[in-house]
Amino acid sequence: MTFPLSGLLRVRGVQERAAAESLSHARAEAVAAETAVEHAVSSLSDIATEIHDPATLRAMAAARSSGQAALADLRALAQLRQDAAEAASAAHVEARRELKGLERLESAHRASELAQERRAEQSVLDEIAVGRAARDAGSAA
Repeated sequence: MTFPLSGLLRVRGVQERAAAESLSHARAEAVAAETAVEHAVSSLSDIATEIHDPATLRAMAAARSSGQAALADLRALAQLRQDAAEAASAAHVEARRELKGLERLESAHRASELAQERRAEQSVLDEIAVGRAARDAGSAA
């Protein structure tokens, strides 16, 4: 007899693999966003500090201001992607838990079937032994 929940087991397996793929993608995006933040911080620190005239001062102030705004946006994006990675991780853990639960049920079902088959086989062997013993007792008398 096949495992009655084998279809559900296959579906849960597909769901677990999809959740793992989603988690991998979310983690890659989070790493990319964090790298972008690090690059922006590095770029902001590379802005020249020598000021020769008022135009340079205004340009430097504008560059720093826009860089700070971009950095704030990148940090917000990095946080959103980190949150998405954490949510994907939780979803993967849940999908994995559901899959493992069904796998344990399948394993218990198979063990039960195997025990039932062994009992049936032992019963047949016992009947053969009893029949043989009865024939041997009848021919000895």
